[in-house]
Order: sequence, then C-alpha cells, then structure tokens
Amino acid sequence: MKFIFPIQKADSLLEGFIYVDTTWENKFATIAVTTQTIIGGAMIAWFWRILPPKIPFWYSKPWGDERLGSPYLLVIPIISALFVYAFNRTMIAKGAKNHPMFAKALSICSLCVSLLSLMIVIRIVTLIS
Repeated sequence: MKFIFPIQKADSLLEGFIYVDTTWENKFATIAVTTQTIIGGAMIAWFWRILPPKIPFWYSKPWGDERLGSPYLLVIPIISALFVYAFNRTMIAKGAKNHPMFAKALSICSLCVSLLSLMIVIRIVTLIS
C-alpha cells in the first residue's frame, strides 16, 4: 500500500489554479506588487495626518474643484494594482504551460501597473506635503 501525504493530494486539487512560474518577469512582478503595497500603504499611513481634506487626484478633469478628491482615494491605485496582479496570475495559471509568451507579457503588465501605481501615490503625497 502506497502512502500519500495530504499535501500531495492538495497539490493535485490546486493544479489548475496554481502555477509556479520561476521566470524573472514573474519574480519582479511579485516583488513589485509586494513592494508597492507596503510602500504605498506606509506612505499613506505616515502622511495621513498632514493630508488636507481634498487632494488633487483626478488629473484628467478641468482645473478646480473637479480635480480634487478625498484622501481615501489614494488606496485606489494600490488596490487596482493588486487586482491586476491577481487577475494576471489567474490567467497565467490557466494557460502558461501552453502559451509561455502570454504568461511573460502578463507578468510584465503586472510589473508596469505596480510601478505606475506606486509612482502615482508617491507623487500625489509628495506634492501635498
């Protein structure tokens, strides 16, 4: 009788959902998402007391009150980068074995979104403080 560890059974259940990709694109994307979440959240928490009630957030709108938003909106870039990363990882798990170039493109997309969202949060906070 062959003994099967429970972790092996769990691995077979999650086989379609978890794909361990060891390329440099995936490593940097994971590091970028983790870093932008930590640094962005820390900056918001650190500067929260000195943030005014209205901050310039909507840069595509005309100059004036329409551009201003609540400081709570600073979490939108951070959360959206996390959602993009989670969605891309799901897509990579479903099709990376058959389409490795697609997996690399999604990882690079996650990397770029993470870096841009971190730059947005840092720029808005440093403009105000």
